[in-house]
Amino acid sequence: MILFLFYMNRKFISYSKSVNYFDFIAKQWFKYGSLIVLLIFGLIQLGIYNLLNVVAILVGVIFIDYFGIKKIPQSINIISQKVKRNIFELIRNIELKKPISFFVSTRSNPEERNKRLWYLFLLSTLGVVAFYSRYIFYQFDMFSLSGSWISDLERIIDFDSQHWFTNGIAPVGELAIINFYGKFVSVSPEVALQSMGILEAVLLSILLFWVINKISYSKIIAPLAAGLFYSVSYTIMPVNITYILQHQALFLAISFALPAMVIYLKPGIMHSNNTNCFINYILVFTAIGLIDIFTLIVLMLPFLLIGLITSSVKSKMMNLTVIGAYAIALIVLFIIYGTASNHFGDDFELFLHSSLMSVSAYTYFSHLIVSYEQLMIYYQYLSYIAMICCLLFMIFKNEKWNAALCFLLYFNFLVVLSEINHNWIDTDLVKLSLGVFIPVLLGISVAVVIRVAYFIYAKIEVVKPVFAVFLIAGVLYSAIHYQGKEYKKLHKTDNIPRDIINVYEKITASYYPFSYAVVNDYTTQSISINKHFFIHYTDFTENYLKRDSIYSKNKKNKKFLKKNPEYVLPKSVLVFIYKKGDDKNNRIIVNCEITPLILSKLETLKKRGRKISVFYESDLIKVFEIENNPGQSKTDDLIF
Repeated sequence: MILFLFYMNRKFISYSKSVNYFDFIAKQWFKYGSLIVLLIFGLIQLGIYNLLNVVAILVGVIFIDYFGIKKIPQSINIISQKVKRNIFELIRNIELKKPISFFVSTRSNPEERNKRLWYLFLLSTLGVVAFYSRYIFYQFDMFSLSGSWISDLERIIDFDSQHWFTNGIAPVGELAIINFYGKFVSVSPEVALQSMGILEAVLLSILLFWVINKISYSKIIAPLAAGLFYSVSYTIMPVNITYILQHQALFLAISFALPAMVIYLKPGIMHSNNTNCFINYILVFTAIGLIDIFTLIVLMLPFLLIGLITSSVKSKMMNLTVIGAYAIALIVLFIIYGTASNHFGDDFELFLHSSLMSVSAYTYFSHLIVSYEQLMIYYQYLSYIAMICCLLFMIFKNEKWNAALCFLLYFNFLVVLSEINHNWIDTDLVKLSLGVFIPVLLGISVAVVIRVAYFIYAKIEVVKPVFAVFLIAGVLYSAIHYQGKEYKKLHKTDNIPRDIINVYEKITASYYPFSYAVVNDYTTQSISINKHFFIHYTDFTENYLKRDSIYSKNKKNKKFLKKNPEYVLPKSVLVFIYKKGDDKNNRIIVNCEITPLILSKLETLKKRGRKISVFYESDLIKVFEIENNPGQSKTDDLIF
């Protein structure tokens, strides 16, 4: 989807500008990603949140952003002229019998097109590596269908009921994004929740490439190293492997913070005036605050102050403007959360304190090659060497390493902060954030090494792509070879939660909403919200046969059914049967002792002439379908 938007942008809008994929993703995420968070929040407060409204307003904003407010009256005429010009060029090129490749390709010279294809290869590689490096941990996943997973799912679904704050005040912007993401790509909320952790990893690996690309003189090798280190280097990174697939509001907030940090140090990257930049920063800081207060206050504020000291003289005024935008965003968030706290009767100070802490975040780094403390010492020594080199380049070579120096200082600040024992600082969250900024340190260090060896590096310009391919292969081989032992130590979890999610996704795609019911354990009831009716096993075994008998006798008696709606049965009923009993790793209650009783009820229904078939079957789960009104529940049957 992103690549398609980039193609349309290059083909019809910004074909005269030199923009690569990483620039496009980082800048648009900075501008419009934060806007989406605010649009969802605002529309929910108005009670009109849905996919169509968000997309319509977003398209309107993009339209205004492209033309500018002053040119809106002339926009129709401008579009008309462009359409006419493109049609004229199309007809002319058809008459000239241009090849199909000419019409498909974008307007750029061959050298730029080849460069863009090279960046596409790097983008695809980083995306695939980051995705697969997380996907392989699904067999060890402890998050799916856990208590935290169920709680998050309920909140995600609750956005459809136009509720932002439920069960207390908390930053839930990440869950709002998950809700929107599920709607936008047309997947169920549970699948969106299940995959969000992987998507955050992919997004961060791409943004880390972009960060090093912008703050150093290395445009490929060092950025590639940073992205790959983040994706596959588990034994030298403070990450929780057991819960590596769990989505983290911290990581989504950092995905907004990284572009904000780079643009703060290098304002010219956005190619926009001060007013637009000021507005963009207000939006992004407010969005970060709605996602994660910890990132906004504990991570962003120190960076802004360090950046103010280390940035170039030309950037000082813009830095102060950004700090002003930060202050305004804080005021806006104070009003939002303060009003909500007053409305729900919560204590604002308690909310602020709880928002700076995370119950679900913990740090257990048994997989590291050395202790966490020792590893941080090594990284600090590396950062000191890199800082000295940056200063030497700045003093003696008059080169601009200010941004890299700022990130190095900031890294050391985070290391010190992670050792402070204070009840307002969650050191676990600080350590998890280091898992993102350590690759920045490593990327800068590689860039410094390349700069030191520039007299050799400049002479091998032609073999840079080859070296990049060898770097990818080398990092991946090292990750597999040297981390294999730690990978084998992990304990596989049961596949029932993943199987359940797959079945529910298939059910949602196959049946019309609220035309059917699902018989299952209470643990899975949250998945049924806003989709279908839910029947617990106990209710099914005790009452279903009686309801079936009464319903079948009075099926055509509408007056009776209106007076006694409790006897009305859904058009289809899907009954889950679990083939595997409980074990210590299960996150749902699987009572196989009840299976014979359920099967006997199904046999009774068959004898009564009810149509019963197997809807789904695997090694772990079997789902039967009871058709009370054949052909009246599945979407395909209703359409065709």
